[in-house]
Amino acid sequence: MRVLTNPCGPLPQRGPSSRHRSRPMSRYLAPLGFTLAAVWVAVVFVLAGGGH
Repeated sequence: MRVLTNPCGPLPQRGPSSRHRSRPMSRYLAPLGFTLAAVWVAVVFVLAGGGH
């Protein structure tokens, strides 16, 4: 059986160096997104309750 290979060569490996720039940003975006989601859910519950 013959194994097909990529004629352009091996695919580049994606290591930590390619994601190094986005790591500090995601560290701040994750808690921010969670906080915004929690606030949005609280607002929806208050509006759905209608002050009853």
